[in-house]
Amino acid sequence: MKLLKIKGYQVFANYRKPMSFNYWDTYPLPPLSTIRGWFHTVVEATEYIPIAMSIQGKFDGIVQDLQTLIKFDRKRNKEGEIVLEGFNKAFSKSPTYVANVYGINLTIYLKAEEKYLQKFKENLLKLEYPSLGRREDLIRIDYIDFVEPVLQDFSEDEHVIDYGIYLNKSTANQLKVKGINYRMNFKYNKELLEKTGLRYFERKDVVFVDDALVEDGEFLFDEEEKRLIDLVGDNI
Repeated sequence: MKLLKIKGYQVFANYRKPMSFNYWDTYPLPPLSTIRGWFHTVVEATEYIPIAMSIQGKFDGIVQDLQTLIKFDRKRNKEGEIVLEGFNKAFSKSPTYVANVYGINLTIYLKAEEKYLQKFKENLLKLEYPSLGRREDLIRIDYIDFVEPVLQDFSEDEHVIDYGIYLNKSTANQLKVKGINYRMNFKYNKELLEKTGLRYFERKDVVFVDDALVEDGEFLFDEEEKRLIDLVGDNI
């Protein structure tokens, strides 16, 4: 099996959690939908491409930032309100706390049809400077190439997870490891988007783990990085 491995570094990033408004909370690592969207943008996809991924990394910490959020909101008929005529929207700004992860070293494994992985590799630094999270959250690409992970039996050779990783909920249960549980957006239904203008997401149950001992089971393993690979996404 061939996977595309990407290693990168970000100084700051906000991987915004859905439904966080007055306080922009962040995931510890880029979520599934962010990586999926990044992949489809870089390969200039015109239709959905099945994909699975393993998102891993370490970060130095999280800092809180106070920013001014500028947006067009509903009209309140207040004195001095700036209205966008024809759209029934009013210009507004408000202070907003934003959580930023900093000092992030990412390792991402992608599984998809090989021609698309090759196109992603070729296009990544051609289209524009890559970013993950917000548009301003630039990512420095340190490595990108194909790897062939091995199937490792951990019943005889235990493995310490001392890096952050999103595991499938079923994998975390099998390994009896604990972490932060997320029901994470993965992909949306394009037909419903065209009919309703809303994104109805398919979600995946994942567990963020950064400190665990693997003592049993067979999993894909990157021998060079000494990392377990648990692919989340489409069955391909």
